[in-house]
Amino acid sequence: MSIRDSLKLLLSAKGYFVLSHATAESLFSSELPEVPACLLLDHHLEGGVTGVQVYREIRERGWIMPTIFLTAHWSTQSIVGAMRDGADDFITKPFEPEALVKAVSLALKRDSIRREVEGEIYEISKRVATLTKRERNIVSMVVGGLLNKEVAHQLGLAVITIKIHRANAIRKLGAGNAVDLARIATLGDIPHWPNGLPEMDS
Repeated sequence: MSIRDSLKLLLSAKGYFVLSHATAESLFSSELPEVPACLLLDHHLEGGVTGVQVYREIRERGWIMPTIFLTAHWSTQSIVGAMRDGADDFITKPFEPEALVKAVSLALKRDSIRREVEGEIYEISKRVATLTKRERNIVSMVVGGLLNKEVAHQLGLAVITIKIHRANAIRKLGAGNAVDLARIATLGDIPHWPNGLPEMDS
C-alpha cells in the first residue's frame, strides 16, 4: 500500500474527507476546495518533482491553502525555504499517526479562521463603500483619536454637523462602540488620522 493510500485510510477513519492526487498535474487540474482544507505534500514525488517545486507553483498561482510537508530526516533542510515562504508545518517520516492527525486538525482550524476573517473583511468592505467621502474622513479622524470639536475645526464644520455625519457612518458600518469602530476601520482599510490625510470632497 502506498503512503498516499495509507494517509487516506488514516484520515478517513478520523472523519476527514480526503482527496488524493498521484501527480502534481492531477492536483493542479483540480479546483480549490470551498471549505476549510489543507494539503499534505510529500517532498519526493513521482517523475523527479519535489514537493518544494510543487509548493512554489502553488504560491505562483495564488492558491491559499495550509500545507504540511512530509519529508525524510535527511531532506528536512530542503523544506526550510518553503517554510519561510509560508508552508505551515513539516513532519518527518516515519511519523506517528496521531502527530499527523493533530497537525492536520490544527491546519484546518487555521484555514477556517482565515476564511472567517476574509469573509468579514469582504462584508466590511461593502459597508465602507456606502460611506460618503466626508463620513470616511470623519471616521478616519475619530478612530485616530480626535474629538468631535477637533474634527469640526479640522474640516471647518459645525460640531453638530460632525455628530450627524459620525452617527450616519457608525450606523452604516454597524459599529457598536468605539473599539468596534476602530477594528472595522482597520479591516476596512480606513486610515487612522493623522496616519493618513482625509480625502477631500469633490
